[in-house]
Amino acid sequence: MCPQPDQPIQRDYFLDLPGRQVHVCSYGSGPKLMIALHGYDYDASVFALWATVLGDQYTICAPDLPFHGQTSWKGSEFHPKDIEEAIAAIAQHEGHATFHLAGHSLGARLIVCTGNTWTEKVEQFILLAPAGIGSFDRVPPLLMQRIAEWALNWPAWLRFFVNLGARLNLVSNFHRRYAEVQLYPSDKRNLLFRTYNSLRHLRTSRSDRKLFWAKTTIPTLLVLAEQDRFVPNKAIRVYFSKNNNIKIVDTPGNHDLVNEKTAKVLLTHINFH
Repeated sequence: MCPQPDQPIQRDYFLDLPGRQVHVCSYGSGPKLMIALHGYDYDASVFALWATVLGDQYTICAPDLPFHGQTSWKGSEFHPKDIEEAIAAIAQHEGHATFHLAGHSLGARLIVCTGNTWTEKVEQFILLAPAGIGSFDRVPPLLMQRIAEWALNWPAWLRFFVNLGARLNLVSNFHRRYAEVQLYPSDKRNLLFRTYNSLRHLRTSRSDRKLFWAKTTIPTLLVLAEQDRFVPNKAIRVYFSKNNNIKIVDTPGNHDLVNEKTAKVLLTHINFH
């Protein structure tokens, strides 16, 4: 179940789609619909933090992305079409013909890669620190990923080399900690590789996607954190710089942008009309 924010949760529910069952958390009771996509290794419950600020204006519906939270997903990867179908199913379930579409990190990357699907549905895009622009856009061939995943089923050797590299100052404390959290535990490795397998379908550098964001007339709010260590803000600015319909807002803080402070930023800059 979704956790309780200060403002009561409306409901959570499951949507049955071919080959998967998508879990959705719903927050707030506002007249407008916001569909919100979380980042990697988060889940839909993170958007409970937006309810107290945005809940009067929006009903916020957040799905657990593939391989995250309570969503059940067959197969070892997902495609843009899968995300599009899930978003369309939420809008239909909520009875809204149009909606605001928000995403954080991986969730924002999904929006960047499917934006041209929503030209008649989305009232405004909200992108928080979109991943995959200038980083992680190029991924190794699937065979190499499968070999790496197989090798990491025995992570003791990786732990040895990471610790050795740390002693020799070749591996930073940040990357050593990342390996401890994301590579050593089997459930985290499974999530990492299932998601990483899918990134080859989610290249933000594809020409049709770049062209869409250079020309779209849909109002777009891009929020970047000043101390973000995960995504290259400079590359993101260049990617969206050609379009005057895209407003870029800088905010203090790190990559964890789904919080009440960011919700107040959205309240200032969001298009309610």
